[in-house]
Amino acid sequence: MSNKKYRFQIIRDLITDQEISNQDELLKKLIDLEISVTQATLSRDLRELKVSKVPNSSGQYIYRLTESNVPSTIVTHNEKVSLVFSQNIGVIKTKPGYANRIAFEIDNTYFKTILGTIAGDDTVLIIMKENFTREEVTEELRKIIPNINK
Repeated sequence: MSNKKYRFQIIRDLITDQEISNQDELLKKLIDLEISVTQATLSRDLRELKVSKVPNSSGQYIYRLTESNVPSTIVTHNEKVSLVFSQNIGVIKTKPGYANRIAFEIDNTYFKTILGTIAGDDTVLIIMKENFTREEVTEELRKIIPNINK
């Protein structure tokens, strides 16, 4: 196994098994395991592994592998995904368990038309930015949810 693959596996294991809240903490754990890595390399590794910070049960933000939390196919699942609007608010309805991943993808795609999201189990609330149309929002969302309103 290459050095990078080995390092990636150790990082995955640490993030999965422990609650790590920042890069310094992760860097110290890697050094304790005799894995030499710079802060810049660790930052690139976290980005490449698609690691995000999510709140734990006590509200503290910790690292988690976003790819392993929910299957990546959820945004394009085969069920119909509906979107309805009221003023500058949109409501996306999806299958139970899919809303958090959809909201995460929307928030991390940084659409020019969307201010932010709030997710439940099967519902995502989206807030539109001013001066954009519902059609513009829908078209941007189709980049990550191709079957929305189809």
